[in-house]
Formats: sequence, C-alpha cells, structure tokens
Amino acid sequence: MNATIIQATINNADFPIIQHLFERLKIKTTILDTIDDKKKSIPVEKSIPNEETHKAFMEMRENRHSMKGYTDVNLMIKDILEEDD
Repeated sequence: MNATIIQATINNADFPIIQHLFERLKIKTTILDTIDDKKKSIPVEKSIPNEETHKAFMEMRENRHSMKGYTDVNLMIKDILEEDD
C-alpha cells in the first residue's frame, strides 16, 4: 500500500473537527504530543527502542573509539565507495 505521511500542527479549537473528518475518511492518525505554547517545542513521538536497537546502541558506545568519524561529507562518501571496490 502506498501512503503519504503528513505531520501537521492543528489548533486545539479545530482539532475535534479535523479528527472527525479524518475518521470519516478513514485516515490513520497518530497524536505525537501537544505543543507547549511557552516552550514552542516541536512534538516528538515517544517510543522505547526494541532489544536489537538497544544492543546496537550499546555496541556503538563500547566501540566508539574504534569508529572513524567524519567532518567532511565528501571524504566519507569517498571512503564508502572505496570499501565497495
């Protein structure tokens, strides 16, 4: 199934109308978070990484000293392309 993901900020007063419209059109919605007007922060979906992701994060932390870091994208791309040869 092809889908388009839309992230929208909707005024609280308009939300019930929009929510009803989405339900009638069978549009799947996910409420990420409300924006605190004082902080003006962007909502972020809250989730907990699964076990495989957590292990990958821990492995990355433990092996950080052996990983090569880049400040130049062109150099990074060059190294990636050289690995393929």
